[in-house]
Amino acid sequence: MSDANRRLMTLKSDPGATLVEPVAAPEAAEGEVVLALDRFSLTTNNITYAAYGDAIGYWKVFPTGRDDYGMMPVWGFADVVASRAEGIEVGARVFGYFPIADTLVVQAEKVSRGGFADASPWRKAVPDIYNRYVLCAADRHYDPALENAEAIFRPLFVTSYTAVDFLRDNGFFGARRIVVSSASSKTAYGAAWAMAGDDVEVVALTSARNRAFVAGLGAYASVHAYDEIESLPTGVPTLYLDLAGDPVLRRRVHARFGDDLTYDCLVGSTLGDAFPTDDPELVGPRPKFFFAATTLDRHRERGTLHAFHERFLADQKTFFEHVVDPTNPWIRIVAHQGLDAAAAVIRALADHGGDPAEGAVVRIAR
Repeated sequence: MSDANRRLMTLKSDPGATLVEPVAAPEAAEGEVVLALDRFSLTTNNITYAAYGDAIGYWKVFPTGRDDYGMMPVWGFADVVASRAEGIEVGARVFGYFPIADTLVVQAEKVSRGGFADASPWRKAVPDIYNRYVLCAADRHYDPALENAEAIFRPLFVTSYTAVDFLRDNGFFGARRIVVSSASSKTAYGAAWAMAGDDVEVVALTSARNRAFVAGLGAYASVHAYDEIESLPTGVPTLYLDLAGDPVLRRRVHARFGDDLTYDCLVGSTLGDAFPTDDPELVGPRPKFFFAATTLDRHRERGTLHAFHERFLADQKTFFEHVVDPTNPWIRIVAHQGLDAAAAVIRALADHGGDPAEGAVVRIAR
């Protein structure tokens, strides 16, 4: 490793604007581990982290020491390059939550055969799920050939899967139809895939530009462009699974379905840029923001977390294999090299959401 590393920061007022700057290479103190980021994904989910950076606390996770720029969190794989924590060996490969930077120092705690957590005080701004690092060698579902798919989909599919589990556990709030906005997003069609065996009709809402892609997935019962909302059939108990986070779109969906709308589950904000506030113009139920951690906490309280986790990991690997199946892939993975390339991808995602048929993976130059 060189004596200097680099980090990519995001302008808090514009998630697409970035700044790459050098930082000193870290050293591990007692109980610490230095992780060298190797491979990470960039999706609209990362733009959501930036959009909700202040409201939910994502900007606090990796402090920059600056008020104007923050570290946009990403998910990916890293290697342990220095360790003064018992049970964590140099050379171990991990999956977890990172800043876009060459290295990250963590205060290792809760060390087990399967991984460890970062006990740094600023990490308490987010639920524990964001602070765990999985040791790949101990993960029986880990497949090096699926690292790209895992980097892209693992942080998204856990939201898809836990959201569906939450809705299923509540009987889909009496709905027989699920209307999904931003249906081209990976979290959205992950949820549609997870609901394939449920007795609900899953309907896609998407932009005209992405309609053909969404229809080609075969994951939805029907696909509709946003300008068709006012012509959608009514008279069926309907749940809104909102991945767009757009308040204007939300008003239109609520106005169209009226009393048929049983629940509004807000999962993401591919089209929004702020945490939702009470909207006096909104007809029907108020949107409820969904956190994956709530589902995990519920299973923990019931004593069913282990069984849920095993089911999730098995289904997750099946999903990874499905989306990159060479005979009929849902996306093509596009590799990018270095932080400067990452900056260009972030700008495109912030400006227009990128190409839904592509999955961006960034490798760090060494």
